[in-house]
Amino acid sequence: MPASPANSPAAEAAETGAVRSVLVAVRVLEGLAQAGRPMGVSDLARALGEQKGRVHRHLGTLRQAGLVEQEEASERYRLSWRLFQLGQAAAEQFDLRRLAEPLMQRLRDATGQTVLLAVPHAGEVLVVHALESADKVCITVRPGNRPPLHCSAQGRIALAFAAPDAVERALSAPLPAFTPHSLTDPAALRARLALLRTRLWESAAGETLLGINVLAAPILAGTEARLVGSIGLIGSVQHLPEPPPPAVLAQLRGAAAALSRRLGSNAYGETA
Repeated sequence: MPASPANSPAAEAAETGAVRSVLVAVRVLEGLAQAGRPMGVSDLARALGEQKGRVHRHLGTLRQAGLVEQEEASERYRLSWRLFQLGQAAAEQFDLRRLAEPLMQRLRDATGQTVLLAVPHAGEVLVVHALESADKVCITVRPGNRPPLHCSAQGRIALAFAAPDAVERALSAPLPAFTPHSLTDPAALRARLALLRTRLWESAAGETLLGINVLAAPILAGTEARLVGSIGLIGSVQHLPEPPPPAVLAQLRGAAAALSRRLGSNAYGETA
């Protein structure tokens, strides 16, 4: 039988099937990454909303490629060391701080406030960069600081875009009140996270330290709007009141939208 032409319906169907197969494999890897623990085939298929047989086939292929490993005792699957090495190489090529710095500088100059860059890290959130205000009295946060998930703007952004089981673990843990304004009620937090995903910004006036507010917006990547970080302003409640001034909020969301578009996400739309 002669080979099908490259542009024939049969060839196009084969190509579509191959693309779909790659996308499922990527979802399997993402599912294992978001779980943060080894998973069995049934649990992973349920989490992905895929057929168990399909997930099992893709896990077998990914295991042959050295991207996942299977535990002998439990037969659960986990991400491999080889995938970690690929991730390290990708991290070296993708420097969010370098990408964000020009926009952070413009945001600092426009608002007069210290600008923070934070990323989700190992189930927490980590401040990785700060551009301090030029004012004589400067409020800032040192890189390496880990804002609490439940009562900080950056923490709630990380929770809002986390996997459902990660959110449940966080909200079922003790939620200490750092100030009388700290949000600690799980039901209220779930409602706040839903609002955050819609409006794409968050603030936490006086929740970790009285008199201090952080106003932050998520940085999203890809058509699936995957969270890669947040850009935020920190200042006194005098300069960053609650609710935030519309002009300041627009400047912040504009910076987050520009970064997100650079990373392939149009979650903010064309006007932000």
